[in-house]
Amino acid sequence: MELSDVQDRIERFIRERFAVSDGDPHFDRTIDLFESGYVDSVGVVELLAFLAEEFGVEVPENLLLSEDFTNVDGIARIVEQLR
Repeated sequence: MELSDVQDRIERFIRERFAVSDGDPHFDRTIDLFESGYVDSVGVVELLAFLAEEFGVEVPENLLLSEDFTNVDGIARIVEQLR
């Protein structure tokens, strides 16, 4: 699976699960999902469950707290690193 496929799946999950409109002019793959209010603390748990189910990865705490885990592109890189 290519990195772009991982990015697409993560973005699709976030858009569907957290009701992010395709027409949202602020949302992109580099925006901080948490500071921008797209994903809250409960959403993090849902996102982690999705990553485990979809890609078979468990995100360790050091990566969960990293700068990469704040946006779609970074989360995809973490998934690729863990697979």
